[in-house]
Amino acid sequence: MKVEYENHYLTDNDVANYARLSFAKLAENFSDEQNASLIRFLARGMKSKDWEQLIRNMLDLGKIDYAAPKDSSMEKLNLQKAHDLAVYMRKIPEHWVPFGHPHISLRMEAPVPIARQLFKHKIGFVESEESRRYISSTPVLYVPDEFRAKPKDAKQGSGGAHHISDTWRKTYMEQANRAINVYEAMIADGVAPEQARFILPQGVEVHWALTGSLYAFANMYNQRADSHAQKESQMIAEQIDQIIAPLYPVSWAALTKGAY
Repeated sequence: MKVEYENHYLTDNDVANYARLSFAKLAENFSDEQNASLIRFLARGMKSKDWEQLIRNMLDLGKIDYAAPKDSSMEKLNLQKAHDLAVYMRKIPEHWVPFGHPHISLRMEAPVPIARQLFKHKIGFVESEESRRYISSTPVLYVPDEFRAKPKDAKQGSGGAHHISDTWRKTYMEQANRAINVYEAMIADGVAPEQARFILPQGVEVHWALTGSLYAFANMYNQRADSHAQKESQMIAEQIDQIIAPLYPVSWAALTKGAY
């Protein structure tokens, strides 16, 4: 799996420029720190002093004694405070439009299921993927370093290495490569590529070009870098982070790392 840089459009300075357009002002008339401060404001959706107050409210909430008797009026009041704060945080209005102007184009390579997970991110993206209706080259098989065990306390995801990971890894490679060999035999015998591809395993890698706004990539990264996301998706997210962070250091840090 890999992600490669192809192109990008605009800079952090342009994000500030589009934000200042409402007031008919230009970023060039402000200092770098003033523009950076504006970008951080856009990402957090509030002034820095209001953000600091929100943090204090969270700290105060953490000091609440939750040892109150169950179903007591005090417990209900404490739970309501926690609920109200959680709802408020979910509804903080990001000023996302200025982050929608910059665009990045990347070349992506990942196994079919991971590509399909990433394709769920539709808003702000366009994809162009290679099609095995038209090509018949030998596909690359993705081979994980290890096979993970199913977690005992969750319906999805994975735990640590399976106790016979090496055995399953060997079996996976044998079965997948057998299917790839049959695919090549079908192609050699004149079977239409659009049908021969049906036999290919899910583990073969696909290639696609992905273009999206800075804001769209930040949303993708935030979801796929999360510890609950599939490990392979996390690996792709980290590569995206390594590429985009240097291109938009202020905006990307504000949108993904909470650098407020």
